Amino acid sequence: MRVTRERQILNGVSGSFRNGQLSAIMGPSGAGKSSLLNAISGFRRDGVTGCIKMKRDNACYITQDDHHQTLLTVEELMNLSCDLKLKQRHRKAEVLTEILENLNLNHRRNVTAEKLSGGERKRLSIALELVDNPNIFFLDEPTSGLDEVTAAQCIRLLRGMAREGRTIVCTIHQPSATIYNCFDSIYVLAKGHCVYQGSPRATIPFLRLAQLDCPRNYSPSDYIIELVDAEDGHLVPALSELTENGKLIYVASQADIVNPHLESQQAVTTLFVEQPKRPLLPTIFAGSAVSTDGTLMNGASALLEQMKAFSRRMHNGRRDISGVRQFVVLIRIMMLRIMRARLALTIQLFHHLLCGLFFGMIFFQLGNQGARMFDHLKFCIGAVLMIVYTQVMVPILSYPAEVKVVKKETFNRWYTLTPYYMALTISRLPLQVLLNITFMMVTYWMSGLPDQIWRFGIFVAVGLMISLVAEGMGLAIGATFSITNGSVVGPMMIAPLMGLAVYGFDFAPQITGAMNLLMKFSYVRVGVVAMILAVFGFQREDLDCDDIYCHFSDPRVLLKFLDVEKVSLMHQFGILAMLMLFFRILMYISLRKRCYA
Repeated sequence: MRVTRERQILNGVSGSFRNGQLSAIMGPSGAGKSSLLNAISGFRRDGVTGCIKMKRDNACYITQDDHHQTLLTVEELMNLSCDLKLKQRHRKAEVLTEILENLNLNHRRNVTAEKLSGGERKRLSIALELVDNPNIFFLDEPTSGLDEVTAAQCIRLLRGMAREGRTIVCTIHQPSATIYNCFDSIYVLAKGHCVYQGSPRATIPFLRLAQLDCPRNYSPSDYIIELVDAEDGHLVPALSELTENGKLIYVASQADIVNPHLESQQAVTTLFVEQPKRPLLPTIFAGSAVSTDGTLMNGASALLEQMKAFSRRMHNGRRDISGVRQFVVLIRIMMLRIMRARLALTIQLFHHLLCGLFFGMIFFQLGNQGARMFDHLKFCIGAVLMIVYTQVMVPILSYPAEVKVVKKETFNRWYTLTPYYMALTISRLPLQVLLNITFMMVTYWMSGLPDQIWRFGIFVAVGLMISLVAEGMGLAIGATFSITNGSVVGPMMIAPLMGLAVYGFDFAPQITGAMNLLMKFSYVRVGVVAMILAVFGFQREDLDCDDIYCHFSDPRVLLKFLDVEKVSLMHQFGILAMLMLFFRILMYISLRKRCYA
């Protein structure tokens, strides 16, 4: 098996992890522990080759960092897991209580996940996955960040779960002697090779085969890691050869004599070396009772039987929970999280209200002044830019953290991506409407625009449409990049869009067709044009004029000067709708790539 990107991390390793055992993948930093765990669990598929025998639809993966839905209590998270995993709702309370009591979390039911200690968060991660009772657990560094006592308690908990008939595999860097002896099986990696596989008791006798004596004051785990982590790494090939790169399993007899032998390869999880992938058709019809007498009838019957078997396998692999129920559960949780984030809500509401007041004071009662044409343009451009920048940056800074939660939960079959995506899109709409109405209502009435409810409605609709496009762009960036990279990519993408938004208003009729086409791709430019049409279009009456002559007192003259007098507002809405759809699809593709790659 290999995980290949810039370098080969794993080099043809083999091995097996057995049912009812707690197994540990050990090794120095950079040995390939997490890469191996990601590969055999399916958490990482890109660049992985080889053959893995396991039932993945009955496995779960618990990441090193305990990512949970924020602002939810332990009980609410458990209810969420039960609602998404249990088809029989009447058993929810019973299952929830039993799991929390067994993991000593029952007294923390009403505590939010972010307020739990490190050990409690790790137990919560396990509790959330125990709801549908998976047979196989993969854990990446379950003791990371825990003190020695808490780490030992965590490992003993995992060993007890393994004794109940589960296969549990975890990575661990350098365990203490106490924790080391809690494992049933140890798999040691170094420089992408397996240098030991077997029971902890067999470690010292195994090293003696390589003429290496573990000092009495050393823990075997410390000693073997120290050996393989030497600068030249000259012992790695020799130790890897003794294990045949993971094909041999060493166990200690009662006389503490090493008996190296090749174990039967019928464990729940077994790795084979570099086997080529089969084509789709032979895989589906493997073992087919294809006619041997050459008759069409027997051949057709065999094909039909194989198709029925394939259909049954596909049906058994489907989720019992419908997509509609997943959507209902997720949108309820998302709305709850939005309402719980009171500080964030207050800050955003205050921000939009304050910006509205500032705009209102800057353009106070200028909306009907025929001599202030450039001020009117500044008003429309400024309002659009405020909406765009705010709605783009908020998802860029907040959404990458949620992507990690989504990746974990979709991988562990809590829900599929489509119901989540629909719930996310709809749950954010009420807040978008509230914030934009707040900003635009204050701005509209303070600036002295016409007291026409229908025009105000169009003004708000334009702002909301721009907001939805900008939010889609922010979500697409947040789903694709980390917070650090997204904070660079976001402004970098907004800058040219803003440049196109303000380009050529003073010589609009002379703009070439190619440039006009390019400006259609800037939703900021489209939004500015739509805002101008909402403010000055629809046969608006002449503006007031305090000077001797006001050239732009007739709004139609202004629209003609800007070369938008023949532009339809519905056409602008159509362009904004297409751009919104484009960014939403891009966000979905990026999210799918992050979750299923």
